[in-house]
Amino acid sequence: MAEQRILNINLRRAKERVAPYKSSGSAAKFVRTYVSRHMKAKEVSIDNEVNNEIFKKGGKNPPVRLRVMCSKDDSGKVSVKLIGTAASESK
Repeated sequence: MAEQRILNINLRRAKERVAPYKSSGSAAKFVRTYVSRHMKAKEVSIDNEVNNEIFKKGGKNPPVRLRVMCSKDDSGKVSVKLIGTAASESK
């Protein structure tokens, strides 16, 4: 049985301890660790829309928070998709 959750991820913590030019990369890694911790999974697949949203304003300015939908299948793999933006709602 598949489990689904909507998570609001605060990315301010991801950019606290890194150099400014590494902020978006650190935020992308933080999304992966945050989701694996909250969904209790070892394998996490992040959608391209999530990655594009993180890097939308460049490498130095990731968004403050993201709202994502996490789906865990029977094998334990979690897929992360972006929700709540105009780009994903217009499709």
